[in-house]
Amino acid sequence: MRVVIEKMGINGEGIGYINRKPVFVEGVLIKEEADIEITANNKTYAVGKVKKIVKTSEHRVKPKCKIQGRCGACPLMITDYENQCAVKEANLKQALIKYAHVNPRLIKKIIPSENVFNYRNQLKLPFSMNEERELVTGMYQPNSNYFNEIDHCVIHDQDLEQTRKAVLKVLNDYRCRSYDYHQKKGFRSLIIRMIDGRSQITLVTGEEELPASMIEAIMQIKGVVSLWQSVNTIKKTPEIFGPKMVLLAGERTLDIRMDDLKLQLSPRSFFQLNTLQAKRLYSTAKGLLKEHYGLIVEAYSGVGGISLYLKDKADEIIGIESIKDAVVNANANAKLNHADNVSFICADAADKLTYISKKREIDLLVVDPPRSGLDDAMLETILRSKIREIVYISCNPATLGKNLDILLDRYEVKVVQPVDMFPNTAHVESITLLVRK
Repeated sequence: MRVVIEKMGINGEGIGYINRKPVFVEGVLIKEEADIEITANNKTYAVGKVKKIVKTSEHRVKPKCKIQGRCGACPLMITDYENQCAVKEANLKQALIKYAHVNPRLIKKIIPSENVFNYRNQLKLPFSMNEERELVTGMYQPNSNYFNEIDHCVIHDQDLEQTRKAVLKVLNDYRCRSYDYHQKKGFRSLIIRMIDGRSQITLVTGEEELPASMIEAIMQIKGVVSLWQSVNTIKKTPEIFGPKMVLLAGERTLDIRMDDLKLQLSPRSFFQLNTLQAKRLYSTAKGLLKEHYGLIVEAYSGVGGISLYLKDKADEIIGIESIKDAVVNANANAKLNHADNVSFICADAADKLTYISKKREIDLLVVDPPRSGLDDAMLETILRSKIREIVYISCNPATLGKNLDILLDRYEVKVVQPVDMFPNTAHVESITLLVRK
């Protein structure tokens, strides 16, 4: 069956039509023609698998990764970077027009990434054993249990990759094995965060004590300043980290700089994966604001990066975060940066925002929610409040569009600025400024 690809989906897949029914096909681009095999056929859509590409797009390029298309992380690596940005802009516009009827003129050109490869400052990869019975890291193929070993990831920072390989060598020197669910022993996942040549490593394992000599060997790897063990024996869980965290050696936090800002990061703390683009994201958001505000509240504030970046924009800034470790980091970061007007609270975002909005006037709310967007409780809280302006930082155009559809009952969109944080992937970040009607 032959199909012509007419547009790109939000997950980087191509979309064609057969008898007016949309067919989702991975590994193809707009204007390409492909012979496909239908692998799923529902009432409203079908899914196809490419057998042969008959007509190739002028934007198609050979991917730098040898397992591209199998690991599922970088669906847009098959096209040139200019076209990647065009695809992301189009998907953002489509979602905001479809769900919230946003005027497309308010959506600006995407801010591209300076680095298309080697930009990612963190990895979170599961362990497995290869045919030689060596411990390796990789990724599971989407919607399957098939494990793809990663020999070299081209979107990882080069120093991050070297550290990953060095850690694997040490673990294999000690004949370490991947996790056994029955014995509750072995290695489940490797997490490394590396910024400015300094790395924080977390080994997610079963119930076992790691040899002191192995710990010392890992600490001898160039750039390693912090080594943690996270014990996770929960059989079925979406969480990578376990409930128990043990500092094995080195510093408790990874200390980084962002312009004049100093930040301390714990292993569980969220921080943007593209350091250079994070600076652009924050500075762009700041540039959309007025000269000064009375009270700014940030929901989902993490380790406090955005709030602290805006510290000179308000008399007072309050950050709300539900993860305790992140709040500890955030308050430490406020002290580190002498930000006496910035404080952080561990609480549910909607509950605490409701409380604050009843007591005080909030001039600006900053939200940077997870991919699922703002939940119903948060949306209701915002609509009931008299918050004057909102900066909504989103990593999911679909949930942003759905949230805006509700918020536009009380607010109007002033500008939407997309930022490409993750080249080669289908993800697009955006900053939306809303003002109360």
